[in-house]
Amino acid sequence: MTQAARLIDAIRRTRGRGMTYLELEMLRVSSCPWGRLRSGERPERFLKAGEKLAKKTGADGLVRFVITRG
Repeated sequence: MTQAARLIDAIRRTRGRGMTYLELEMLRVSSCPWGRLRSGERPERFLKAGEKLAKKTGADGLVRFVITRG
């Protein structure tokens, strides 16, 4: 399983809450997880049909990576 696949799986397990940069870093999957979630490893390969990876800013001002449908 690639690092991008492990990160996508971890984001999916949050059930819509998403993960911040720090939470991704704390997984210790990669030293630069946000780079793995960009086009470097083509993370869209690990998403299900109709899903896409997005960054959303919460009310607390933290940016979270979430998996959205549509």
